[in-house]
Amino acid sequence: MKHFELNEFVVSAMAKANKIDNTPTESATRHINEMVDNLLDPLREAWAVYCANEHIGTPALRVLSGYRCPQLNKMVGGSPTSAHAAGYAADIVPENGRLLEFKRFAREWLQKTGRKFDQMISEDEDGKGVPQWVHFGYKRPNGDQRKAFKSYFKKQYIPMTK
Repeated sequence: MKHFELNEFVVSAMAKANKIDNTPTESATRHINEMVDNLLDPLREAWAVYCANEHIGTPALRVLSGYRCPQLNKMVGGSPTSAHAAGYAADIVPENGRLLEFKRFAREWLQKTGRKFDQMISEDEDGKGVPQWVHFGYKRPNGDQRKAFKSYFKKQYIPMTK
């Protein structure tokens, strides 16, 4: 991990408020590291170049949600087969606030580089396609990588908006 720390994927206000131990298993810790090394760190490095070239501020990325132990995953309404519960997913926002640009950049980068991933979801988009955060799933718990691009808009998944 170059640009992230394990703690960023584990900290949860909901877990803390409900006294849930969200410490990842050894397997989940390995999965988090695998996802960061193979997907999120390279994305962060490419985003840094873009931010510098476009003069749009810090390229830092913040993890809103990462690993979720089974109890926490159930509490937030996550699927029992959620990649979050396996340590293979993270919800990310750019610190510079450029959510629409980040969404577009990440999609293009994933397509151009042929990087392996399961899904990228632009979550809770507004009418202009601006997400509240971007979900990156590296693998499904069964190891599949579908390379899917989706938007979550008006409580339904649709093909990713531009």
